[in-house]
Amino acid sequence: MGRRRCITEVLLAAVVVAAAAAASGGLLAAAARDDDFFVDGSVYCDTCRAGFETNATTPIAGAKVRLECRHYMSASGAVERSAEGTTDAAGRYRIELVDNRGAEEVCSVVLVSSPVPGCAEKEVGRDRAQVELLTDAGAGLATTVRRANPLGFLKNQPLPNCGQILSSYGLGSGPSY
Repeated sequence: MGRRRCITEVLLAAVVVAAAAAASGGLLAAAARDDDFFVDGSVYCDTCRAGFETNATTPIAGAKVRLECRHYMSASGAVERSAEGTTDAAGRYRIELVDNRGAEEVCSVVLVSSPVPGCAEKEVGRDRAQVELLTDAGAGLATTVRRANPLGFLKNQPLPNCGQILSSYGLGSGPSY
């Protein structure tokens, strides 16, 4: 009977400690608030200078990106707030936007820099991606995680096999291959 009482007391103590920590925000401090958003995406090196991802495309680890938000009615288009992120070994990033303002803002993820020598030219059209941060579940956006389109840097010189790769897509060898 003593062992059962000891286990009961330990469990009761754990419940009391957890309740006290939750009441003070201790256990929940790391949890995202309802109005926080996460933007996930990826950054790649366009090794064929094709303007899109191919089977020769490589992810970029350590690339810097920035989420920029502007007020939708801003005449100047000035960035009102931003948050930065860095890609992991797989070329993926996650940026947290605290205190989402939803429909009041137009937000885009933009390329900042690439750590890869020979693959640091920003690819026009793939250098930014607009992200919808609306909170209207009726619009089909039920979670607080948003996915941005992939962003790309161009390799200075295409790989030698890029003509063959583009031909396999039915695009011919391209003008510079």
